[in-house]
Amino acid sequence: MEKKLALVERHREEYGLNRCLRALSLSKSTWHRHRCRSEVSQADAELKEKVLEVVEEHPAYGYRRIQAELAAHHGLKVNHKRLRRLLSEWDLALRRKVAKPRPSGVRVILKEAEGKLNLVRGKKFEPFEVLCTDFTEIKYANGTRKAYLMAMLDPGSGWVAGWAVGKSANRELALKCWEVAKANLAAWGVKPQGLIVHHDQDSVYTSYLWLRQLLLVDKAVVSYCERGAKDNPWMESFWGRFKVENGSLFGDAATLGELEWAIGRQMKYHNHGRRHSRLGYRSPMEYLTSEGFVPKTLAEIGPKSGSVPGAHILLKKSSSSKRN
Repeated sequence: MEKKLALVERHREEYGLNRCLRALSLSKSTWHRHRCRSEVSQADAELKEKVLEVVEEHPAYGYRRIQAELAAHHGLKVNHKRLRRLLSEWDLALRRKVAKPRPSGVRVILKEAEGKLNLVRGKKFEPFEVLCTDFTEIKYANGTRKAYLMAMLDPGSGWVAGWAVGKSANRELALKCWEVAKANLAAWGVKPQGLIVHHDQDSVYTSYLWLRQLLLVDKAVVSYCERGAKDNPWMESFWGRFKVENGSLFGDAATLGELEWAIGRQMKYHNHGRRHSRLGYRSPMEYLTSEGFVPKTLAEIGPKSGSVPGAHILLKKSSSSKRN
């Protein structure tokens, strides 16, 4: 086709356009279409030079700012659809990408320690040796609003050590939940030293503030998931049950305060009333009692956001297995 069009272009002045097209079995529409494409290609090539100038000077500009720059400094009015198409064809999006921020020191360490970050996989722990945690989204006000809930679960007993709810899944909420869990553990005589806290590699759990509090201040041990949700089945199972069983109750809460109250009530039910199949259809409190832990009321702690109302101190009868 290109050779035929080149012959027409070469001889049309001498023999006429119609005779050339008939001789080569080409239609006029085909000729004009390719002529238009050629003209467009030439116009695109000229435009590309101007766009490259803008991109070199302003590498972070998107198509809207490039369009404004072309109009202001080059007097070119370019349709935004055409400009977006051409930027994609010219692969200029790669040139205009802003460099990614350098990974934090924590991320570098985690990368180097791949394969050794999960300290709980395939192991069976006694109560109060590990706390698993994660965030989840909770819908309320008939599904029109959302909040974030963090809980810390003891996989050895199914007991929820503490929880906190807020508008954002941030470090402040995580540290609030940790303080509640520590208060409940302290009331049982359990210290955070040596306690394994297991979670994913979310930015909250890799932040300096979170790790400073757990590792340097409280002397706990941090364990990370390396395969996403697969490495934290306890929390995934807990969230699945907790949200499905209480979804309508949470949806009826009109305010964040009402939602917090509803979550607290259901956390108490989870610890004291709900029968768990893996615990022999006993509640976590019944299981712990049957395992030789002696409960004492936490009345001296008083009401606290994220603490489980009616929670208990659990002290092991055998002093040899008591945590120091």
